[in-house]
Amino acid sequence: MADRTDAPGVPVITAPLLHAWLNAARAVAESTRELVNFLNVFPVPDADTGTNVLLTVRSACDALALLPPGADLAQTARAAADGAVRGARGNSGLLISQVLAALADVCAEAPDPTALRPVELVHAYERIATTTWAAVSRPVAGTLLTVAQDAATGARTAFEESTASAPPSVSTVAASAAFGAQESVVETAGLGHGAVDAGGAALMLMYTSLSDTIDAGHADAAPGALPASPSVTATSMPSTLPCTDVARQMLDDLVAAATHGAGARENAGPFSTGEFEVMYLLEATAAQAAALRRDLEAIGDSVGVVGTPDALGVGMFQVHVHTDTPRAALPRSGRARQVCIHHLHPTALALAPAWEADEPPLPTSAPADGRVVSFERLAARRAQHDSQAAPAAAGNGSHAAANSAPRRVGVIACTRAPGLIEQFARTGAVVVLDPERDGIVRAAGDLGAAQAVVLPCDPQAAASAHAAARFLAARSAVSSVRGAGTGEAARTIPEGVRLLVCDTDDEAGVLAAAVAVAGQGEHAELGELATRAGSVAAAVRTTALTGPDAETDAVAAALTAALRPDDELVTVILGRDALPDVGAVAAATVARYAEQQLDSPDAIEVVIHAGAQPTPDVLLAIG
Repeated sequence: MADRTDAPGVPVITAPLLHAWLNAARAVAESTRELVNFLNVFPVPDADTGTNVLLTVRSACDALALLPPGADLAQTARAAADGAVRGARGNSGLLISQVLAALADVCAEAPDPTALRPVELVHAYERIATTTWAAVSRPVAGTLLTVAQDAATGARTAFEESTASAPPSVSTVAASAAFGAQESVVETAGLGHGAVDAGGAALMLMYTSLSDTIDAGHADAAPGALPASPSVTATSMPSTLPCTDVARQMLDDLVAAATHGAGARENAGPFSTGEFEVMYLLEATAAQAAALRRDLEAIGDSVGVVGTPDALGVGMFQVHVHTDTPRAALPRSGRARQVCIHHLHPTALALAPAWEADEPPLPTSAPADGRVVSFERLAARRAQHDSQAAPAAAGNGSHAAANSAPRRVGVIACTRAPGLIEQFARTGAVVVLDPERDGIVRAAGDLGAAQAVVLPCDPQAAASAHAAARFLAARSAVSSVRGAGTGEAARTIPEGVRLLVCDTDDEAGVLAAAVAVAGQGEHAELGELATRAGSVAAAVRTTALTGPDAETDAVAAALTAALRPDDELVTVILGRDALPDVGAVAAATVARYAEQQLDSPDAIEVVIHAGAQPTPDVLLAIG
């Protein structure tokens, strides 16, 4: 049936309704975060879909708070989409940001920038279905993509089945789309993505929230009747969400009636084979973003490049990929910001075989002999030490049970060396490349921990880390005030992330500290972990060489002057402009010194990293 306009007086979607819907969606995401996290087994069973969706929707709401009074629907939708793209977390967050971007595009194309009629709302559901499917490099049925398609089909059916006596309305279109989403979730339950696909459940809840918001009467505002302030408040959302309550109960029932997908897939391989998750914001043209997506599809999966380019094709894009080669996922063109990398799967370090009794202890204890290990091998030794200590801790009986486990402490490793991001991520830290405040704030959200140690790589990174800590503390204080009332939203506001910045000041110190605290976040307090990281980093003697001082003869002379007979490890981090033979010369210099002083050229271990940092050209670390 041909598209038709709505009858006079039929409610339309306006800017106030969009505010109200996103407020409701945020409250629902907060209250269902743990449920959706529990459902998360696809593409990686890391139990973070609910958190990622919440952070993405919250970023959209935060963007609305910055709108000036009088913003129309098109401007409001675009602000929400831009905020969601900038704040998207994980694969699910990226798709939710695409949902809002598609809605913003339809609002921008509508004849009236202040209102969305039923026909345009149908177009929005259909645009969401096509663009979310196109946003994924390898679309999989039975996921959020299928839920979006079924919801669009429901919206179109409601519109085409309307009559002159019962004209289409945004209420009937939204209700039909919400019902289609609910049916889709039921029909796709148990298809291999767990009891219910977590992303599909999250999108369904957003759609039921929209239907509830419309039915609550927020669509009755006339076009152009905007609130006095566009700030996000609890009063600008419906007091009851009956359709969403039914949907949530449905999810509870589906979970109760099915075996959780993690157990059902016990003998199956992982959906995603990439070892690392890489996410960043990219300022680029649409052509550059398209080229990047093709490159990412060649090196990984769960690829997404979502953005909101302007009329000239230039904009901000959210980039996501799971890959075994995180450095290859960095863009060759455009400007990347908030580059965050974290490890998804166990590594060889964590699965290292048992060490022999004569091998060295941890760096914090007295050495038993002269055996030398690298930072990486120390990490494996530390993991074995923790696994052996665990049964003894469990044997403390009721006293241990009475004291609740300390809150998990995460680690954020800052670096300007793209060649080291894989090394840092393997320690379990979230890595921030070219750190600035917003990137560190983003990493803090990705950790899923209430506390984190930040390891800055230089004074500028330290200043950014302190700025991030102040920002998170201020936001936590504001959230506490907003949550002082009653109701579900007030009870579920998180208390924020506390950051403690260590005194690391170069890449070598960050690497040593990250290895020293690897795997310790579950068992140590924040201050204890920061103290350990700082003391290990301080024990490493570093020398930064640039320009003439980084030439081969100068490097050899600097190493010879710095080495001591009791040294065990020399780490050489080569910068972007380092001479090609510096690494080999450094290794030969250390071997010659060890043979002369210790009667064995292998007495001091040498580890060489191609860090590719802009400065210094060569960083020597000895300890």
